[in-house]
Amino acid sequence: MTHPGKQRTVLLAVREGHVDPRLLTSALSLCSRLEADLEIQVISGSATPPPEMEDFLGTLRAAGQAFSLEVKPSLRRRDLVDYANAHEHIAALVIDSREGWEALAQDRSSDPWKRLACPLVTAAAQDKKHL
Repeated sequence: MTHPGKQRTVLLAVREGHVDPRLLTSALSLCSRLEADLEIQVISGSATPPPEMEDFLGTLRAAGQAFSLEVKPSLRRRDLVDYANAHEHIAALVIDSREGWEALAQDRSSDPWKRLACPLVTAAAQDKKHL
C-alpha cells in the first residue's frame, strides 16, 4: 500500500489479558481514516501474540492493511511515549486505557502521557467507560 508523502503509522499497544475487540477495531478504523500503516507492540509472557489476536491479524491480512508486530516481555507507558515521540511518522497511539498502565509503569509520581507528541486514543470496553 503506497501513500503520498511521508507514511503515517498508528502505534497500537496491546497488553496480554486486555485484548478487546473494540481496541483492535478502533486501531484498524483509525488506520483507514488516516491512510496509515499499523505498528503493533504486544506485551506477552510468551514469544507469540495472545491467541485472542489471531482473528484480528487475519482481518488485517485480508484487508491488505500494512502492519508490523513485535512481542515484548514488558513495556512501560514511558517507553511508549519515548518511542512515539522519537518517531515522527507515528500519527497516533492506541491503548485500551490510561489507567491500566499504572501498575506496569512503577513510576506513579509522573505522568508520561502528558509528554506524548501525538494523539492518545483509548478504546476501553463499554462497561469500563461507566466506572
